[in-house]
Amino acid sequence: MIWIAIALQLILSAGLLWAAWQVWMLKKALTATVKTVDGWTEACQSGLQVSSPSLEVARGGVGSLREQYQKLQMQLERIRKLLSMLGRGVSFLGSRWQKSSKGASNSLNNKSSHRSSGSKSSGSKHNVKRRR
Repeated sequence: MIWIAIALQLILSAGLLWAAWQVWMLKKALTATVKTVDGWTEACQSGLQVSSPSLEVARGGVGSLREQYQKLQMQLERIRKLLSMLGRGVSFLGSRWQKSSKGASNSLNNKSSHRSSGSKSSGSKHNVKRRR
């Protein structure tokens, strides 16, 4: 019976020794992880401290670019309106010019047809096309 108790004590001791060794290895891994994360945190903080003035300059640049963009948008809208008005004016003047040139050509055609009909002899067999 004693041998059974000794055997159980040896098995239990070996299991607890193995568990303690695993906990110790886990503690080493966690310590190394904490050191790595702390190193990354310090590197990030030092990087941000150095870049903080640059970020402020960049933010100011973005703000001024936004203002310039808004001004350019307003100017572009004005130019679009101006071009639209010019286009309407040109089409209006073009239609007026076409009407006046058609009227002038019709009056010239009417005058030439009156002359040709007046000089036409009654015995000629020429076909004359009249334009309206």
